[in-house]
Amino acid sequence: MKTFSQYITELGVSPFKIAGKPAWTQSLSTMLFDLPRAGLEDIKIPLSPAIMRRIWPKPVRTTVFHLTDYDGLGKLKKMQGGKRSVSAFFNIEPIIIETGIKSKGGFVIEMDADVLVASQDDISSQPDKTGRRWVTLSSLMNEPTDPDPGLGGRTKLRGIEKDIMTLLTDIMAKNDLGPYKKAMTTTEINKGWIYLGQSTGGKEKSLIIKDYIDGMEKIMKKHSKPLRSVLTDYTKKKTLDPDPDSGETAMWDELVVNNFTIQMILIGPEFSPDFDPENEDSLGKEDLGGFDYLLYDDVGDMIDYINRKLI
Repeated sequence: MKTFSQYITELGVSPFKIAGKPAWTQSLSTMLFDLPRAGLEDIKIPLSPAIMRRIWPKPVRTTVFHLTDYDGLGKLKKMQGGKRSVSAFFNIEPIIIETGIKSKGGFVIEMDADVLVASQDDISSQPDKTGRRWVTLSSLMNEPTDPDPGLGGRTKLRGIEKDIMTLLTDIMAKNDLGPYKKAMTTTEINKGWIYLGQSTGGKEKSLIIKDYIDGMEKIMKKHSKPLRSVLTDYTKKKTLDPDPDSGETAMWDELVVNNFTIQMILIGPEFSPDFDPENEDSLGKEDLGGFDYLLYDDVGDMIDYINRKLI
């Protein structure tokens, strides 16, 4: 069996020369109009750093951790200090470190970062092709322990759904998708919005998307105080609540962060032998982009390190 070091040597490619697109990217012109459920649950809320910095000039900054594989390290290095966002965590099950989430796992990156959103469960934030991330309205409103987990904003964000309905109907009316009705149901708005996305293209669709993003920013600013609480209060808590029925907790929480700096690379048991200086032909700091690293032969020890850093 090939060792990890033999594999990447034969491959002849350094991850620090490659920077791919974020996982699960989708064209914005497709993603914004993709509403598979009947209501507005799948309407997308932008986690644009530019928008959020205008609404909340002082970001929440803290220590976070990001799970990746060897190939993902180069992309992260190039993203340091930038606007593009990545998913991170405070809490994670050991098995997930070994198997990965959207990568093969094995490498945990300690970072200082600006937090755009923090949730005690995976809220499936989705990047578009520019790197801007989005969450659905259901992720914003649902409780963390719901089958479709969210940030628990329903009681704090009263009126935001009505504002979003008004935005969508106004955009549809502006584009002659009628008849325009003030009392359209959420199902009617859902179908109309999907049709608008399917029936337009080019410059026309670009203007619709601009109106959507501008309108969402106004809505976010209107609800800025409770929305800030919903998006970032978990950074103060950093602990998972058990499900009231089963007593189980999520396997990992999810943070969306940007403007990060890498502090340390934690290398798990599967790959640590390849970086052990006592081994002949071992990889080293230069193979990790020059970052400091720690080697672990037990994932539980990695979790202990993470927990100590979060205190």
